Amino acid sequence: MTKRRWSLLAEEFAHHLPYTIVGSLVAMAAVWWFATQHLNGGRADMLFAQARASFHLFHPLHICLSAIATTSLFWRHERHVLRALVVGALGTIIPCGLSDYVFPYWGGLLLGQTMELHMCIVDHPQLFFPFLALGIVGGFWAEERVTGSHLFSHGAHIFVSSAASLLYLISFGFTAWLTDVRFVFPAFVTIVLAVWVPCCISDIVVPAAAAHEHT
Repeated sequence: MTKRRWSLLAEEFAHHLPYTIVGSLVAMAAVWWFATQHLNGGRADMLFAQARASFHLFHPLHICLSAIATTSLFWRHERHVLRALVVGALGTIIPCGLSDYVFPYWGGLLLGQTMELHMCIVDHPQLFFPFLALGIVGGFWAEERVTGSHLFSHGAHIFVSSAASLLYLISFGFTAWLTDVRFVFPAFVTIVLAVWVPCCISDIVVPAAAAHEHT
């Protein structure tokens, strides 16, 4: 990558941080309201069941949106179908795994919680790969037909990724932030990092680095 590209990527990371913070706050407020409604009603078991079900809705949606954003941006810069397929797949699988599994899991562990590592790509591949394929195909289509498709899918990506990461925390071991104010800010920082770094890598760094510059 050229020095100019590195400079542009740094600007993109800085530009997207405020949007990530706002999107994470909105998602955190929505998930907190959803969770406390169950806890206040004495329905903790129902909360965990619905949180897991919701995670298995938001995670595939996250995969799909990420693949759309990554594929469409690469396709904008380079019209090579095979490379676009590879970039769309790898640029989705690795960052989304970091965002939805790894960052929340390690964040919970670092905060003293007993976490369960759950990876849908291994445990529920039927929920993962069809949405990955749909997102890659959608990336080709959106770049050709929808103006600003990358910006739209990236914005939706931030909110859905935040919700998926929060639902992972609740579903697989870190519920203390719902009832103990001391854990609210650490949980928020965990989510911001889980969204900002992997999503920017997926939506911006991977396609920009993989695409050949026009000469």
